[in-house]
Amino acid sequence: MHQLGSCTLPNAVEQMWEESLLNKAALERLYVRSEVARRVRGGEAKTKAIKQLADELNCSYEKVRYAVYKKD
Repeated sequence: MHQLGSCTLPNAVEQMWEESLLNKAALERLYVRSEVARRVRGGEAKTKAIKQLADELNCSYEKVRYAVYKKD
């Protein structure tokens, strides 16, 4: 476990979240990108991975696709 001063990494992230220091939209995009990439590495077609993740997250295909391809 990483230590940040006297704080563990999960505690530091939780504290930053509570203080609104983290960008929720950016974190969502990071999660979506990493999950789609994981599925593609596992052999799934990218469009199928996007569709299935959109269904699992109960959001539109377009929202997931945008998160995958948006440049930060």
